[in-house]
Amino acid sequence: MRRFPTTTLIVVLAVVGIVTGWLLFYRPESTRFQQVQTVRNQRSELHLTETLVHAKGPIARESWRLDNDNGKSSASYSAENRAGTRVAKFTEPIQGYDVTFAFEKLVQDGIWELQTRPLRGNTDTMYEVTVGQVAGDRAGTHRFTFADPHYLATSAGRQYEIHLDKNKPVPDLLTLQSTSTADPRYQKIVDDFTSFGPPSFKKTVAAAREKLLRS
Repeated sequence: MRRFPTTTLIVVLAVVGIVTGWLLFYRPESTRFQQVQTVRNQRSELHLTETLVHAKGPIARESWRLDNDNGKSSASYSAENRAGTRVAKFTEPIQGYDVTFAFEKLVQDGIWELQTRPLRGNTDTMYEVTVGQVAGDRAGTHRFTFADPHYLATSAGRQYEIHLDKNKPVPDLLTLQSTSTADPRYQKIVDDFTSFGPPSFKKTVAAAREKLLRS
């Protein structure tokens, strides 16, 4: 009596299963792989700058810059004294994803949404913030200026709305509706730049500022 070819049947079924799986999953997985490779090969840049222009004191201007160019990150600081005789400038490579994380934190805190505000409060220092991003064939930049982030975060006055009615040509000034124009995001943006960097970068910035303050 001939035995049923169990082994042969198992092999045939296994081959059929492999071929079927390959036909079902190869094309979508191949497409997915190509999409991932396309994303990985796309140009990716992040550029963040905060510049402070001081009306008083020995330091006239100082700037912090964070860059990530296709995964290669760096942090820069530059400053000059009011006499224009001393300039501090250096760049430090940043390992890991610190610049990317800083960018994400600044985006979360509103760097793309904030706009230039009138110079009010303490105007001894003017802040200029610029953000730029490149992702593949898309690119965008945004710039805004302001002064006294603490004032903007806590006070900044109030905004009044006047609704004119033809039946009441003179509005009741005692019942005007108002909203606060304070926005804590300006202070958050400044704090994000101030808190960035490894200890070595912060130490070098502090030493450079100390020298300029004594000039």
